[in-house]
Amino acid sequence: RAHHYEALLRPIPTPANPYGEPSEFLALAETVGLSEALDWAVVETACEAARAAAGARIACNLSGLTLQNPAFRQQLCALLEASPDLAGRLLVEITETAEIEDEGEAIRTVDALRGLGLPVCIDDFGAGAAAFRYLRLFRVDFVKVDGIYVTHAVESDRDRGFIAAMVDLARTVGARVVAEKIETEAQAALMQELGVTFGQGFLFGRPGALPGQ
Repeated sequence: RAHHYEALLRPIPTPANPYGEPSEFLALAETVGLSEALDWAVVETACEAARAAAGARIACNLSGLTLQNPAFRQQLCALLEASPDLAGRLLVEITETAEIEDEGEAIRTVDALRGLGLPVCIDDFGAGAAAFRYLRLFRVDFVKVDGIYVTHAVESDRDRGFIAAMVDLARTVGARVVAEKIETEAQAALMQELGVTFGQGFLFGRPGALPGQ
């Protein structure tokens, strides 16, 4: 059964906005200083979906730029304090799209959100070097293993070893593990065998409208 859903951006290319790939669109937003505004728009949309779909939890991504922004932290904490039930209906995933420079502010944001009951996840763990730094810096509830390891794990001893090591590392800090890009029953069975708690991928469902929308 579904533990939670993930709210993802899917830009629609137009003549004025040729950025059809989410990564290109996010990079543009960060370059022009709009990442916090974009993240807030996603948070608001996730809140609307969570309120409309009774019982559904929605995960949304926050970039490193947003995570270290005190104003964003205050705005999100004020929202959660005004609607305490939302903390049990949301989940935040920390992405590596932008490097975290002010570690102190980012730590304060993570601690404040978790203190209000909002679970925090490190996204795409293993895809970049920053993810290991984030695991050392932040107290988190979930670690999401990057799908590149899952895709090849059934045939590759090396990838299986990496996943097993990441599961052990996550357990050391008290975090549960999510595996991305599970597309076959064999991959799902292997992830369970390796100690992964949750799976995400086409085997379980394809992208669609958020619950309640």
